[in-house]
Amino acid sequence: MDGKTSHSHLVRLGLPGLIAVLGLSLVGCPQPIPRVSIPGSDASPPTMAWQTYNMQTKESGEIVKDGQSIDVPSSDQYVVTLAVEDLNSGVKDVTLSGNVHYACEQGGQVEDKKFPLETQETKPTPDQENTVPVRASLVYAVEFGKMGCKENWMFGGGKLSLVGKAHNFVGGAEMRTLHFNLKKQPSQ
Repeated sequence: MDGKTSHSHLVRLGLPGLIAVLGLSLVGCPQPIPRVSIPGSDASPPTMAWQTYNMQTKESGEIVKDGQSIDVPSSDQYVVTLAVEDLNSGVKDVTLSGNVHYACEQGGQVEDKKFPLETQETKPTPDQENTVPVRASLVYAVEFGKMGCKENWMFGGGKLSLVGKAHNFVGGAEMRTLHFNLKKQPSQ
């Protein structure tokens, strides 16, 4: 290597998530991501896992199975990382997209809201030695509470679905989904 740290992480969290990531990064020095030469062929797709971190309880978890659901209190904030790895062929691209559907409530009135999330993407490229990173990740912060509801309205619960897609440098592809069941805000 030429002494530069190579990162293929795209972090799009907002201020609370950015503070958390910066705090976690101060715990240890980041290590360079290993790189590999692109092979002529590789029958296996990249591996994918969802890593969750609850900012309130400090609990973390990893979900490898596709289509899992997690119940999330409206008051808790989760940082979700889509981690992709391909030790043989490198990670060519990773995208993270999704949608959210939730309700806002006040005095018997319910306002439904549904919208797509902004798509995140990272596309590592070969370096001057024609090697590529074997890992890449994208991060999303899940926090609702009163977000998106009018003043004096309560968050009535909903569902957030995330979809991750990844390719390696020889055409292998993989996709994973993760669902968050967003619990209704407790009455005050």
